Amino acid sequence: DKARWRADGTLEFLGRTDFQVKVRGFRIEPGEVESALQRLPGVAETLVMAREDVPGDKRLVAYVAIPSGAGGPTLDAAALRAHLQQLLPAHMVPSTFVVMEALPLTPNGKVDRNALPAPTATALEPGRYVPPTTPTEQKLAALWTEVLRVERIGAEDDFFE
Repeated sequence: DKARWRADGTLEFLGRTDFQVKVRGFRIEPGEVESALQRLPGVAETLVMAREDVPGDKRLVAYVAIPSGAGGPTLDAAALRAHLQQLLPAHMVPSTFVVMEALPLTPNGKVDRNALPAPTATALEPGRYVPPTTPTEQKLAALWTEVLRVERIGAEDDFFE
């Protein structure tokens, strides 16, 4: 943490000098997640950060640059998540993956964090949706849809994903 003493004797918090974030009560070093993503063939560049696009909904988002000419297997959000689940504890696996051709850069050649797109709010991978059938499942799905601010919740969806 970075702070300074003010003339009146109070200590003023200025921020962090690293990129460590706290998400759902866990302290996470995004560089560790980025390093694990870099191990995959075809991944050119990564950036992991905490975003709070909706107040009170802070989540870990991974931006992954995979050039279209990169050889090897096709990498999508499911493949990236599966890879990280083998290497990292569950609380360090980003809830959202944004796959891009290249990360936006500033004129100085650094990643332009302000130009990164907000992730889309999709809770499910295509083709995995199993609709709730019983009245209890339907009530729970409606409740979680409202709480998690997603379009739909299926009967077999993982709450933590």
